[in-house]
Amino acid sequence: MPPTSRRRATRGALCASLALGLAATSGCHAQPVDDTPPPGPGAELEAPSPTALPSFDPATAVGGYAPDFPTDLLGAPEDSAVLASSAVPAQDDLLEISLNLSTGLSTQEVVDRYAERLDEAGFEESETVDASALTVQTAYTRTKGKKKPRVETVLLGVLDDGDRRLVSLSGSVLDVTAEAG
Repeated sequence: MPPTSRRRATRGALCASLALGLAATSGCHAQPVDDTPPPGPGAELEAPSPTALPSFDPATAVGGYAPDFPTDLLGAPEDSAVLASSAVPAQDDLLEISLNLSTGLSTQEVVDRYAERLDEAGFEESETVDASALTVQTAYTRTKGKKKPRVETVLLGVLDDGDRRLVSLSGSVLDVTAEAG
């Protein structure tokens, strides 16, 4: 072999060895040694401190109905799990509401049950264009009061997730507790 090829081979081997050595030691830093022995059997371990949960508005609820939520009008169908809800007082005796639930009912059964209840309460289904990724989306409106008319709206969306449907209701409805007072 001529001398130049041997130098290249030696340089290549040296560079490869250097790169391998750097890779093996990269990220290694001197750390102080902890001489504390591990806890023995039956020793109490110190529990990590709990993380504070976020605070929620009192007009919201997780896993149930918020105070003053209009369950007579918009309560979840049987065999449904309420995931979260809110009922926040707004102007003109309205409540800004939202309800999220999960159900095994079919998409059509969910829509039919809410449509029946809303129709009976005087709401009318709006002509809507479905521009969302939801399986079904529809809206209902109702105007209440002659001297001081208030327009109520309920938006209903259903996402088909295989065996379950995720249902979302939101809008503004008359606060029946304010109406009674």
